[in-house]
Amino acid sequence: MSKYQLFRIVVGAVIHDDEGRFLVAQRHAKDDNQPGVWAIPAGHVETEEGSIDVLEENLRREVMEEIGVEINIESLLDTHSWVDPEYKKITVIFLCTIRSGEPKALSETADVAWLTVEEVAKLKTAPHILRLIEKADKTLKNK
Repeated sequence: MSKYQLFRIVVGAVIHDDEGRFLVAQRHAKDDNQPGVWAIPAGHVETEEGSIDVLEENLRREVMEEIGVEINIESLLDTHSWVDPEYKKITVIFLCTIRSGEPKALSETADVAWLTVEEVAKLKTAPHILRLIEKADKTLKNK
């Protein structure tokens, strides 16, 4: 076995507004990956992107595909890894705002909602989502 692990890279957006709310999207009930749970816009980095900012370009594309908005990427919020027998990934999360468009459920989502941290805490969420939103909330309050 090689000493080098191969990881897939995933990018995600914690999108916030000026009212202290965060945008979450519910996956379709028939989704293969965690059906019906609430999550943030995210996706695997695809290599055909030609930009020097490959993470940011992939994130903008994923957000547009999932909820139909253009985003401003403000800062890096978090990184974490996920390793199990079937999956090895590194996730890079950015703190974002909406530049243009109105969020809506598209092909990969059943619903979208602007919620406070307390409201997100009451939902069934994908792993790390509540932690990421709490971290974003704390970051924004410390600005």
